[in-house]
Amino acid sequence: MDLKIQGVPVHFPYKPYSCQLSMLNRVITALNNKQCCLLESPTGTGKTLALLCASLAWAEYQAGTSQGT
Repeated sequence: MDLKIQGVPVHFPYKPYSCQLSMLNRVITALNNKQCCLLESPTGTGKTLALLCASLAWAEYQAGTSQGT
């Protein structure tokens, strides 16, 4: 599933839970603002997947915008 979070295209392999959408948004916000963030969620809510998808999508987006593409 392809999402756009704060203008950043994020590929997510499944339909995200609401807590994952919140996590995607908060991670991208923190990265955009060069801040740290502390996130917690119960076991089995897909934290690792959400964090990886958000971080990698943001890095790819930043690399593309810095190259002028």
